[in-house]
Amino acid sequence: MRGSRANLGSVVIGVAILAGCVTVPSSVVPVGKDTYQLSMTGIGFATQANTNIKALKAANDYCDKLGKHLVFQHSSESGVYGFSPRQDNLVFLCLDENDPAYTRREVRRDPAVIVQQQ
Repeated sequence: MRGSRANLGSVVIGVAILAGCVTVPSSVVPVGKDTYQLSMTGIGFATQANTNIKALKAANDYCDKLGKHLVFQHSSESGVYGFSPRQDNLVFLCLDENDPAYTRREVRRDPAVIVQQQ
């Protein structure tokens, strides 16, 4: 009996620790032509980086279901680690592999940088 209570206590502690690192996604919302938004909220001790990566994975999975490819547009973050939930609001495109915006035929080049030593 004593061993089963110890095992139950270990399970409860393990679940509590895992619950402290939860991320909660929103539904993907269309916001324009081939453009979507989703929010991912990290609760407890989830880091901002972890929340951002999970948002990108969710967006990539969504595009995969459409048979398209993810193109990142922009992201905004909010929250303070340990004090409030971390949130990532991600805007992304789902494009066909032949779409010029996906293939990036025109690559913008930055002007040459000249370093002068004085």
